[in-house]
Amino acid sequence: MKKIIIACVLISQFLTGFSQENITLIGKLSITGLPIHEVWGYVDTVTGKQYALLCASTSGLRIIDVSDPSNPTLVGTISGNGLEAVDVKTWKNYAYVVAESPSVSGKIIDLTNPSGPVQSGSFPGGHNITISDSGYMYLSAPGIRIFDLNSDPLNPALVYTDSTCDGHDISIVNQLLYDFSDNCGTRIFDISQPDTLISLGTVPSLGMFHHSGWPSANGNYLFICDELASPNENDITVWDISDITNPLLVDSFSDPNAYVHNLYVEANYAFVSYYRAGFRVFNIADPTNIFLAAEYDTDSLLSGPGYGGNFGVYIFWGTNKILASDEENGLYIFSFTNVNTGLSESENIKTDGFRIYPNPTNGSSVLEYSLNRKGNVEVGIYNLEGKLIHVFNEGMKQEGSHQFLLPVKQLEQGMYIVKMKANTVEKSMRFIIPNN
Repeated sequence: MKKIIIACVLISQFLTGFSQENITLIGKLSITGLPIHEVWGYVDTVTGKQYALLCASTSGLRIIDVSDPSNPTLVGTISGNGLEAVDVKTWKNYAYVVAESPSVSGKIIDLTNPSGPVQSGSFPGGHNITISDSGYMYLSAPGIRIFDLNSDPLNPALVYTDSTCDGHDISIVNQLLYDFSDNCGTRIFDISQPDTLISLGTVPSLGMFHHSGWPSANGNYLFICDELASPNENDITVWDISDITNPLLVDSFSDPNAYVHNLYVEANYAFVSYYRAGFRVFNIADPTNIFLAAEYDTDSLLSGPGYGGNFGVYIFWGTNKILASDEENGLYIFSFTNVNTGLSESENIKTDGFRIYPNPTNGSSVLEYSLNRKGNVEVGIYNLEGKLIHVFNEGMKQEGSHQFLLPVKQLEQGMYIVKMKANTVEKSMRFIIPNN
């Protein structure tokens, strides 16, 4: 089924009024006169403060304290020495920045002191950058290049190269790598051995520009964005990849008046930076029938197909604090409210007695929770940067009290976030493993 947004004043007004009830602007830092691009989140593991890393191309990187989302504060700036920031990811206390052009070397920024960032190293250039939970950096375009950051984060070691396709962007979820590779289609790899790629299947290009995307929460569907779609082509396509060797196109979405950029999935929603159309949220509970649930126009002066507006979005701190970058206006911070219930995802979970004990752990800790209704339960463990480390599907649990033994011995010393999802909603809690 293909959905198309028809451009007319009545529909536009309806969608705008509807969306403002579900996407709430909770903070904004205006930054004008700079070429703003990607945004990413960073957590200082010493202070626990949260920062937005805002790319400003040849004007460098901006570090913004968003611990209080209603009052985002610029605390650090770094530029010069060949730094061009278009895409950024983090590993430990470092930011890895690329310029979009492979001819410009990537830069490593030490964020130990967020108000005084220091350029501390470099690596080969690429179009986009992704870093896995296991400390491997993946550069897109040309091809795929894998670097090990574990032994020396300031001198990434090249461990693998694949030049079969040009490459463009990469998403990594649960040991699977999705290589969105322009007209080469989207290739899917097993990276359980992080210094190599094991091919599992390919979503064909079908004449599309495979720009970026993300899998559904259960991994059975893949959402792919075509940044260069013409008005009569699909911006977003949905693929059934439950049989990864035989992907099937099951749905699509098109807006002839806008370009799509990047997409991320959390539970039953896809969060999308949609350039001049702004920040959009799609209901994907039924992947064969997705629909626009809410939107927020970050630049009301721009309209029609073209670049500008919402470039990047960061959702990995939950739906109560979503970061979005606008190319002309700076940083936006949103919360998203569940359309169906009127409550945010974190408020809507029907559980009691949610606790971890002992916390900090003494070598063995239990997550205890009580369900008010039957539900499918999943437990995820994240680091403070929002990266998933372990996920455990507990399956369908009945109403009542339950316990889950946390895998303490599989984790290093530090602070983590434990998220428990029941159906489409969640609760979270910080969890500490002390240095014994």
